[in-house]
Amino acid sequence: MEVERPGRKDRLYGALCALLVIASVLGSVPILAMGINDDWSYAWTAREFARTGHLAYNGWVGAMVAVQAVWGGLLIRLFGFSFTLLRLSTLPFAVGCALFLYALGRRAGLQPAFALFGPLAVALSPVFIPMAASFMTDVPGFFFWLAALYCAVRAWDSGSATGACAWLAAMALLGAAGGTERQVVWAVPLTVLPTIAWARRKERAVVAAATLLFAASVAVPGLSLRWFQAQTNTAAGAGENWPWLEFAWYELESVLQVAVSCLILTLPVLAISLRRAGLHPARKLALGLLLSAGIVAAQLWLFGDPLLLGNIIEPTGFLGQGVEALGRKPEILTAPVRMFLGLAVVAGGGFTFASLGRISDPLQRRFLLIAAPPTALYTAAILSRAVSDWLLFDRYMLLLLPVLIFPLLWRYQRNVRGAPPRLGWALLAAFALYGVASTHDYLAAGRAKVRAASALTGAGVPRTRITAGLEYDAWTELEHSGRIRKDNAAPDEYWFWKYTPSLRPAYFVAYSRLEGMVDAAAPARYTAWLPPFRRQIVTLTPPSRRGSEAGPRRKGAVN
Repeated sequence: MEVERPGRKDRLYGALCALLVIASVLGSVPILAMGINDDWSYAWTAREFARTGHLAYNGWVGAMVAVQAVWGGLLIRLFGFSFTLLRLSTLPFAVGCALFLYALGRRAGLQPAFALFGPLAVALSPVFIPMAASFMTDVPGFFFWLAALYCAVRAWDSGSATGACAWLAAMALLGAAGGTERQVVWAVPLTVLPTIAWARRKERAVVAAATLLFAASVAVPGLSLRWFQAQTNTAAGAGENWPWLEFAWYELESVLQVAVSCLILTLPVLAISLRRAGLHPARKLALGLLLSAGIVAAQLWLFGDPLLLGNIIEPTGFLGQGVEALGRKPEILTAPVRMFLGLAVVAGGGFTFASLGRISDPLQRRFLLIAAPPTALYTAAILSRAVSDWLLFDRYMLLLLPVLIFPLLWRYQRNVRGAPPRLGWALLAAFALYGVASTHDYLAAGRAKVRAASALTGAGVPRTRITAGLEYDAWTELEHSGRIRKDNAAPDEYWFWKYTPSLRPAYFVAYSRLEGMVDAAAPARYTAWLPPFRRQIVTLTPPSRRGSEAGPRRKGAVN
């Protein structure tokens, strides 16, 4: 298999990928003196590493975050602690994701224009941009996943046994390091090393090196997990055990949710199949549309699930209604928008299903032989977790996208034309603009919440008397007790309060006014880039306690 050498256009497109990722993250204005989503937990671990030189956990998440904590801790020692600093520390990993995606696309047989389109369809997607503008583990984990796959491809292609062994060693090292960030990255060396050993089975040195590295790759997860489980305040749960029939039913539901979410995230790529609509036999096209419509309809009506899997892409933008703060958030992706999105997914998916066929290109087959096994293992893991822990988010689909996007682009490149059509670029741009805008609006709302809470603390109100949502309250609890108490099962009207027993809120910073509450201060106003453009955060208190620090521990319901 002959691989085209990188040329001037490759360097130009690689630089363009990097610049667009940087622009999308900085364009969201990632300045906020507070965590977003779950990254406050990782920020606390990084700060503790900077302070003590040891990894310390707080009971919230089950990831080791070793590489990220060390990286963030070193930056904290150099520049001091800052949520914004840690958020920006993800940027090199985000750029690396785009570059490795481009390099993998070229090694998978894509021409430069398609190798550029593929990485941008991932790195400018509405789930990637918010994660790249945070200190979450998704983007660093994705970076190590892609880097390990790239080393595997280079090991397969290497013209010498020595070069192949060196690339295999690099893959195993990246897989080991990435697994301490997100455990799923360990799947890459565990599944790929046997594949390459078989592909190069006539070279004894390569087989011996692959065997030794495989043994090490088995030992690293076992030793790492044993160490992690011995630490205090690590989050681990046994999950639920279902009768086999119920388990199968919920697994089917999870499979449909993953399928629809992947169809949505790959829509810029699916859309290019519409340009070859006349090339499909009518029967094959009808079957493709029927399959696509059946998947969407089963999720919507058989299981009663919404079109959007949720967490990052929600009708309300970043995170759903009532997830991270009290009050009603405005609906951004309205019912007509979601209906149009569903129809576009059915059409794009249908035409794409109709175009599927045998992969004959050796570069594409080689890429799939390397990337498909760890991707399949990862898919099985998230589907199992979806049923046992009820955790399945759209951001989990990032690792699935390369094996979905590259073969589709290669097929279009071979059968239709040598460059992606304008429709694909237009949808990619629309997805990117939405990702930047929704990330900006969430961060802007966070800055308004911090302003509102800071006005109270500046007036002498203790932080433990203020609730301002998941990220703010969690940091208050960590500063007060050093851990999140997941074993506290006391019911509360806001889901997160049961994890923060140190809080006795008398002031409520919320998205909207709440029943039984009165204004305690002027609203903190901010400008959004998605409608409605003028928004506000309100500070409320029970009417009988206005002007007083006393008050009921947890009170207030969303209208």
